[in-house]
Amino acid sequence: MTDSINNTGSNVMIKEVKLYWAKLDKPVSPFGTDQWELSIQVPKKRESELAKFGKVKAGFEPNTVAVQLKKKAIKKDGSEAAKVRVVDSSKNPIDSKTIGNGSVGNVIVFQQDYQIKAPNGKVTKEGTSTMLTAVQVVDLIKYEPKNTNFVDFDEEMPEGTPATEEEGMF
Repeated sequence: MTDSINNTGSNVMIKEVKLYWAKLDKPVSPFGTDQWELSIQVPKKRESELAKFGKVKAGFEPNTVAVQLKKKAIKKDGSEAAKVRVVDSSKNPIDSKTIGNGSVGNVIVFQQDYQIKAPNGKVTKEGTSTMLTAVQVVDLIKYEPKNTNFVDFDEEMPEGTPATEEEGMF
């Protein structure tokens, strides 16, 4: 049983972060749960600030730290959750597929305290949940797919492409 100890929660803005691995267009299912994801990175001197929002890991650049933010795509009641809002510096909507690694922006997360209680009422776990709700991109590094020769299984392979293990495909 999960009981919330702070039913209101609060929105928090994390300013001037680098954005990495934005999966905000459609939900991904890394562990069987559909969710939107975004890694944010800051200089190492901001590590204690970032620790309030999740597990801090080494960043993608030297002397930086990062946190993975996410939002579930399905609510507890089974209905669809609202997508993560993605806007530019003027707060106009932008296509989240254009966000390349290293873009700079601000993010808004919703935080709420929680407790998990055993049937006897004893608290077995407590903490603060963090949910990504919005991303503002202020310095866009446009994502450009590098592998434009990708062939899907529904498409015909170009002439001369190895298709068997003996020919080098596998």
